[in-house]
Amino acid sequence: MHTQGYDLIGDIHGHADPLRRLLKELKYNEDAGVFRHKTRKVIFVGDFVDRGPDQREVLRIARAMCEAGSASAVLGNHEFNAIGWATPDGNGGFLRPHSEKNKHQHKEFLCQLVEGSPDYIAAIQWFKKLPVWLDFPGFRVVH
Repeated sequence: MHTQGYDLIGDIHGHADPLRRLLKELKYNEDAGVFRHKTRKVIFVGDFVDRGPDQREVLRIARAMCEAGSASAVLGNHEFNAIGWATPDGNGGFLRPHSEKNKHQHKEFLCQLVEGSPDYIAAIQWFKKLPVWLDFPGFRVVH
């Protein structure tokens, strides 16, 4: 019998190459596009997007791992902001105002996934499904 081990990874911010290197350093093997470990699982602690050069690939890696059961994830403030940016407020605006400040903070995500595209919409839908916290035996995870 083995005890489930976990590796917590947060604040990736669109940097797919360092994420890949970290997973390999932690002895996760990539098989059919999914990183897996024999005895450990990743818990992603949010902030997948904004800033870095490869937001789409970070989301692909994280989603594939979560869907395969080799990872879990919680919502970060950057995903929360993305949901607000994409969600109409019912009064002609959005839950997160489209100000220059907010647009600048979110620029890389909006450009790389192309705001309104199928990939962008799929990312927002996935963000909406992420829990704010996760409870595990002996510990709790929140961004």
